[in-house]
Amino acid sequence: MASHSMNNSGSIDSLRESSDRALAAVREMTLAFSRDAIKTFLHTVHDRLIDYAQKPSEEKRGFEFLHARAQISNRHNEIMRIFVREMDRYFDQFVSSELHSPSFESGGDEALALMNQDVLEEELALSAIRTRANVDFTEPLWVLTRRMTRLIGGKSTEHRMPVSPGFFCQALQRSLADMEIELAVKLVIYKLFDRQFVRQLAELYGQCSVRLEELGVLPDLRYQIHKAESVDSARFTGAQPQRRRVPQSPSLQIPTLEDVVLPAPLALPSEQLSPAEYQNQLLDSIQLLQDRLVARTPDQRREFTGQPLQYSARQLVEAAVQLQQFNQLMAADVLEAAREIKPFDIARAREQLVNQLQQITDSKETPALGTDDARIIDLVGMLFEYILNDEQIPDCVKALLSYLHTPFLKLAFAESDFFRRQDHPARLLLNTLADAGAKWVSNDGSCEFDMLEQIRKTVRSVLDHQDVDTRLMASLLMSINSFVQKVELRVKLLEKRAMEQARGEDQLYEVKQRVNREIHRRVAEKDIPSAPLLFLLQPWTDYMVLVLLRFGDASEAWRQSLELIDDMLWGLELTGAESEWRRWRQHYPWMESQIQKGFDMIGYDANKAFKLKRSLDRIYQLREKNLQPEAAPAELRNKLVQLAERRARERPRSTDREKAVLEKLRLLEFGSWFEFRDGHREKVAWFNPDSMQFLFVDQAGKRTGMKSGQQLAQAILAGDLQIVTGKTKPLVERTMETIFKDLNLQVQSVSQKGHHVG
Repeated sequence: MASHSMNNSGSIDSLRESSDRALAAVREMTLAFSRDAIKTFLHTVHDRLIDYAQKPSEEKRGFEFLHARAQISNRHNEIMRIFVREMDRYFDQFVSSELHSPSFESGGDEALALMNQDVLEEELALSAIRTRANVDFTEPLWVLTRRMTRLIGGKSTEHRMPVSPGFFCQALQRSLADMEIELAVKLVIYKLFDRQFVRQLAELYGQCSVRLEELGVLPDLRYQIHKAESVDSARFTGAQPQRRRVPQSPSLQIPTLEDVVLPAPLALPSEQLSPAEYQNQLLDSIQLLQDRLVARTPDQRREFTGQPLQYSARQLVEAAVQLQQFNQLMAADVLEAAREIKPFDIARAREQLVNQLQQITDSKETPALGTDDARIIDLVGMLFEYILNDEQIPDCVKALLSYLHTPFLKLAFAESDFFRRQDHPARLLLNTLADAGAKWVSNDGSCEFDMLEQIRKTVRSVLDHQDVDTRLMASLLMSINSFVQKVELRVKLLEKRAMEQARGEDQLYEVKQRVNREIHRRVAEKDIPSAPLLFLLQPWTDYMVLVLLRFGDASEAWRQSLELIDDMLWGLELTGAESEWRRWRQHYPWMESQIQKGFDMIGYDANKAFKLKRSLDRIYQLREKNLQPEAAPAELRNKLVQLAERRARERPRSTDREKAVLEKLRLLEFGSWFEFRDGHREKVAWFNPDSMQFLFVDQAGKRTGMKSGQQLAQAILAGDLQIVTGKTKPLVERTMETIFKDLNLQVQSVSQKGHHVG
């Protein structure tokens, strides 16, 4: 008995020694790989940062790149030492079963709430690297995980392996933690780490697996697809489903009166309802229409009597998660640049989901999609298909948003309130991205404030994150909202400056029109020589404008400026009476002083002023001889009058059609958008309903110019310009209303065909 006990103890010791030797071999290979790879990587970073510093696009951050390069160069050996030490520590924790997921993957809600924006972006970048690597190295990592966990008798989990990609990322993060490196530079370093270091992990995993196989650790192990173990399996990754699906009873498939009587079209819920109640009733109506459509289209039925088995909520979520991982690989190159990307194939995604479900179930039979599940798949698919047809969003933005289909499908499976809550973070995020794209991205892909790139980064963050849940959506919503708010503040400041300038210009033109009308009223019916007409319509007009702006129409200067016009015209109409001439000769020196005062105030050219005054003197000398000077030729008079009207922006007479458009423009709201024939848009930031002068700004809030109401009316009537009648409802809300209306039409169409056939 004692001998048997000793043999058993010796066997255990032998096994433990073999396990320790095998684990030591993997540790040695990993640490050797880490030393060589991190050394090579740091040399690469040293060379590449100088390239980034010299890029024209990175001109503003040139110093930041050089500063980081200098720090890494000075602390090269320390970085290597910390990196290798961290990897060694992970092996110690692995042996003692104390190794947990990397810190950037395990933060809770409270930790997330306390993160500042830079920390959050850094965590997301590292998480994205880890996610991509896990997908890329699925097979070798799966095999190595099972062999290494066999050595310590633990449970296999790829995320708690000291050689998993996440721990290499964490080791780098900690080795750079004490350095003052700006976020933008750090993100570049992580990107280089992904390309130069992480891509080599497949070779390490292969070598470690071969060594363990040589040492007799699971020598016959072969890679297998990871399948669901049961309905209650806790393996699925993602948000916990908030509801439990109950299989539909076969009795529900019995035809009802609604199947044989043509149903009346449904009406949209009342706008008087609260937003929450309106949304609930709208979703209920959509689901009813989906059921009616399925009931009238036999080949679309998802359930069959005698096949009550259905997919569990966990299986549906896991299938969506695995489909998202597949889409990550597919979208990696597509989303590298935001412009000219191909929209996501939503119809193909549904087929892939069904195939994925068949792979993860252990059932010999293929379960049917339940009614609720089928509704969700259809509704999410329709949501994104309709987004691709939304005319308010530029094509490049719609294509980017289409790649959110699968993450949103996963959310809809996991969270029962996704389609019922208007304040759901995922819905708000989609609405915000669409609204930002509509405001600051053009159809040709050009944009303001780098908004298209911000939208691309947000979409990529969703795809790269394995745990797509409300918390992730909330953090991304917070990030994009912060960016949009800064943009909106900048736009408002630019618009405010443009409005202040426009008000000043509008006041100037109102004054010019007042002066022009005062002069025109006095000279309209009189034959006036060229010199006085030129004087009144040009330099004296400028002087009167300045007087009215500076002193107002109650001032003595304004009164005297009008008096001079009346006196000049009186001098041209003297009858020849001695008393009149005596009075004229006494008054003329005052006129000359006023004229010179006007020339001086407006800075009129001295040479032109001398010639004009001499011409005026000659005319009045002729009048003193009782001779009538020649009136200005009609052609010259018309030319001077038209020039004065243009300078004052006097509105020509409008046609009846133009007047009708002008009345509509008078009721326009500030902030209304106009679209030109070439597709670009400008906004009316301000206008004066009296003068009908409109201030236009571009998408960045920069002034593009002032336009008169008549110019707008003519452009609208010619088809060169149109008012953009944007809807006030957010993207998801208006899309769901469109889905409701189209489903209503489809049900009516199918029902009518079936009724006629019957």
